[in-house]
Amino acid sequence: MIYLPLRFSRLRLAICSIFLLLFIGQCQSQFRPPQVQILDADTVGAGFQFIRQDLNEIENRTYLEPVFEKLFLQRTQGGKKISIVHVGDSHILGNFLTQEVRDRLQREFGDAGRGLLFPYKLAQSNGAKDFLAESNIKWMGANCQRDLSAETNFGAAGFKLTTTNPGAELTFRLRDTATSESRFFTKVTVFQRKSSLEYDLEVRDDASKQVAQLFIEDNFSRSFFFDRPVGAVTIAAKKTAPEQRTLTLDGVSLENELSGIIYHSIGVNGAKYMDFARAKYFARQVADLEPDLVILSFGTNESQGTTEPAYMRKTMDLLISQILESSPSARIMLTTPADSYLRGRGLNPHMAEMSEVIRKYAKDKGYAIWDLFHFSGGENSSTLWKSNGLLTSDSVHYTKYGYALQGKLLYQSLIKGYNGFVEGKR
Repeated sequence: MIYLPLRFSRLRLAICSIFLLLFIGQCQSQFRPPQVQILDADTVGAGFQFIRQDLNEIENRTYLEPVFEKLFLQRTQGGKKISIVHVGDSHILGNFLTQEVRDRLQREFGDAGRGLLFPYKLAQSNGAKDFLAESNIKWMGANCQRDLSAETNFGAAGFKLTTTNPGAELTFRLRDTATSESRFFTKVTVFQRKSSLEYDLEVRDDASKQVAQLFIEDNFSRSFFFDRPVGAVTIAAKKTAPEQRTLTLDGVSLENELSGIIYHSIGVNGAKYMDFARAKYFARQVADLEPDLVILSFGTNESQGTTEPAYMRKTMDLLISQILESSPSARIMLTTPADSYLRGRGLNPHMAEMSEVIRKYAKDKGYAIWDLFHFSGGENSSTLWKSNGLLTSDSVHYTKYGYALQGKLLYQSLIKGYNGFVEGKR
C-alpha cells in the first residue's frame, strides 16, 4: 500500500480534525453505559407467534469476543472503528435487512459512514435505495453469478462496470430515495484494479468545488480525501498515458472518518457461496475494507434444487478460507435463511437440510452461527411468513416489512451477544 504526500495545509487541517474528533468521542462516551438497551422498536412485537424471539441468539458467541471488545471500547471510550462486511444473495442486495441492522448499530456505537456501494441500476440490476447513482455514459455491467467460469474477474461488490470512454463520469449522492435524507462523507475508496491499461481518476464534488486528494493506493483500490464533508462525489476517467483505454470499477466505499460502525452490505441476485469463491479479486478487495466481522448469508439458492451436503461444505470452506487468508483477523458468522418456497411454487423440501448443513459446518469449524431458519419457524414455516404478509408473491423473497423484521432480529442477536460479553467483564 502506497501513501502519497498531502499538501501541508491539508495535513495541518487533518491533524486538527483528528484531535477534535477524539475529544468529541471521549466526551460522548462518558455518558453511555456499557450495555445496550434493546428498545421496543428493535423487536418484532407479539404478533408473530411462530418466531421465537427468546431463542434468537448467536451460537458460539464467545468466538466473537474480539468484535465485542472493540464495540465495548468504542461505546465507553470512543476512537474505534468497527467494520462489518455482510455478504449474501438477493436478500442482502436490496439493503432492507442490512439497513435495519446498520441504522441501529450506528445509533448505539457511532456512525463511521455508509460503506460499500455499487451503481446497480447502471448494471441492469436492482439494489439499495439509500443512495443515487448516475452517469453521463452507458456502461457495460456484469456480476459474478452470471459468469460460470471456474474463476471470474470480479471484486468486492460481486459486480463490475466497464467502459472505454475516456470522458466517463459516475456520480454518487448519499440521499435516501424514500426519506430524501442526505448523509455526508469525506473519504472515498474506489475499487479499481491497477493496470497500465486503466485510466487514472479524478474524484471531485462539483457543489463545493473540491477535488479530493489521493492519499492511499494499492493494486486493488485507491482512497481519496476531501477537505470538507460532501454529500455527493463524481468519479471521472482521466487519461494520462497513451496506453490507457479502459475503466473498470468494482465498487466505491464512502466513509466520514469518524469512529463507530461501518456496515458494508454486498449482495448479488441468485448468488451462492461458490459464486463469490470463484470471484478472483473478491477476498483481496474485501481486505481493504478492514473487516472485523464478516457475515455470510447464503443458502436460499443452494436450496432451490438438490445440493449435496459435501459440496455445500466444500464451497463454504473455499470462500471462508479465501477471506481469512486476506483478512486473518476477521471473525466469521454464518446465517441460515428463513424458510421459502421451492422456485415459488410449493413448500421447499431442501431448506431444512441446507440450513442444517450450514449450522453443522459453523459448529464444526468453531464459527459463530445465527440460525434464523430454526427460531423463525423451521421447515414449512414459509406458509406462516406468507399469511402474515412477510413473503412477496414469488414466495421466495420477503416483503420490505419481512426484511425489516429479519434485520431487527439480527440486530437483537448481536446486542444480546454483546451485552452478555459486557456482563462477563464485571
